[in-house]
Formats: sequence, C-alpha cells, structure tokens
Amino acid sequence: MTTERVFNLFVYFDAGVADEYGVRHHRGDGGDAEKAALLLSRVGEDHSRARRFRFARNFTPEEWLAVMRRGDVLRYFEEALAHFRAPTAPIYCITAIVDGVPRIDQKIGPEPFRGDMVSVIEGHGSVPDYLVHYTDGNAFHFTELIHDDYFRAIRALFNAKLHVSCAKLLMSCVDTLAFVEYGDVSYNFTKWLDTYADLSPHGIDSNELWEFRNSILHMTNLASRKVSSGKVSPIMPYVGGPDRMPVIAPNLPKPFNLYGLIVTIGDGIGKWGETYNCDRDKILKFIERYDTTISDSRMASFSHAGNTK
Repeated sequence: MTTERVFNLFVYFDAGVADEYGVRHHRGDGGDAEKAALLLSRVGEDHSRARRFRFARNFTPEEWLAVMRRGDVLRYFEEALAHFRAPTAPIYCITAIVDGVPRIDQKIGPEPFRGDMVSVIEGHGSVPDYLVHYTDGNAFHFTELIHDDYFRAIRALFNAKLHVSCAKLLMSCVDTLAFVEYGDVSYNFTKWLDTYADLSPHGIDSNELWEFRNSILHMTNLASRKVSSGKVSPIMPYVGGPDRMPVIAPNLPKPFNLYGLIVTIGDGIGKWGETYNCDRDKILKFIERYDTTISDSRMASFSHAGNTK
C-alpha cells in the first residue's frame, strides 16, 4: 500500500457529442480499492473543476462505449496525463458527464469493458463476448469472427444442398456487413459490394444482386418490384457447371454461380478487413455497430436458481 497521485478523468457530452475531457488528481492512500473509492467520492465536485483538454476527435456516447470495449483507453488522455506527469500505469476513474450531470452506470477497472454477462428476471446467464474470443493482445482476428458468425452456417447450408436457404443467408450476411461499414443508410448493400466485391466475373452487378436480395428474402422468389417492372434484369443462382453460364433463354433470368458468389463475397470480406489495419479508429465504429448484431455463436445460455437434477 502506497500513497500516490490518482486521476479522475471526465468525458463531457453536450447535446450528444464529446469533444472535451477533463482531469483532476488527488493523493490516494491504501490499496487500489481505497484509491478507486476516493476517486468515486470526488466525482461530484471534481467534474466542474477539472482542467479541460480537447480530444483529437469527437465522440458520440455509442462511440465512447466502443472505446471502453476496445481498451487502450488512456491513449485518448495522453496530452493531459503528460501535462500532469502521470505514472505509466496510473490509477484512474473515467466518468461521463452528460449535459453537466455525472453518469455512472457501473464501476469497471482499467481492463477493457466486456459485455459477456447478462442479467435476466429468472436467474443469470452468460453471453459470449466476441472481443474476448477474437482478440489476442493487440491483434483482432476479424475474418475469423465473420467466418464463425456467418460463413460457417452459409457453407453448412450449401454442403447440405439447401441452396435457397444458403442464398438467403448470404444476402443477409452482406446486409450485416454493409450496416457495420456504413450504418443504417440507403444503398449501403450495393455500396459495400461495389467497394469490396468484384461481381464482374459472374456477369451480374450490385443493383441486380440487391433486387435478388429483396425478392428472395421477402418473398422467396426472383421477381422484386423493379424486376417485375422491367427496371432491373432478373438473376438466378445455379449450382455446379461452369463458373459462368450464358443466359439460357431471353425470357429467363441471368444465371450466376452460387458457390462462386460465396467465394467472391468471402474475398471481399478479406479486403474489407484490411481497411481496419489502415485506420486505427475504424474498429471503434465496427464495435459500436457489431455490438447490436446477434449470431449463433453469441446466443445466451441461462441457468436458473434452484434448478437441480
């Protein structure tokens, strides 16, 4: 047990955006728990008196939660910690100040905030956290996550010869990838394909695949409204045979190789994953949006009190 300087760090959200943070330090005695309790007890008086600094970028509350989920959070406070000559691994408390009011949801330590526990009305359960399972030190195994969450089921359906269901899940997978990349905006499906997947070897384009997606997911047919009105050419999947097949008859949809499309989208995911190596902060938007998705590998398991065998 030693006496050392400990730090209250504040993130100021005004009208839903934080572009400033604040720092106030104290002398703390005892163990880590006592020092953390000291910081929490001073939040109310410290947040309005803290020395303020500007972030290098703005954060929404959702983006800041992604920072906490990712870890390495102190790098966003480097200017202030250097100013106050903080030790390499200081004891600190981070509190969000929302429109002037401290917001303390729960106490967490310096390790990344993990979302692997969920409370339910009847007992408790656990939800696997992908950041635990697919992070190794500073490495995030992006393509393994996408494979396990989506492509494992896609390939299982294809190998079981459930090809329509396979095509449906493949389209749903692209929906998710496009949402994670661009958010819930119009044309994100076609934009993701145009950016990361080369459809030209299949003789189709992203607009045609979008209409295929609309019809097969909503109605399990090949005739979306734009296809029925003649605005977009119909397409249909086939299995086996050559990589590319010519139109069989003028009144039939253009065929595309389903397995070839699976490979193409898989290659696109690899290309997409490489962009996270170029933009360090892009992973924060990934975490923010991916946290809202569900998958077979992240289903909750529940245990009920008093349930004995």
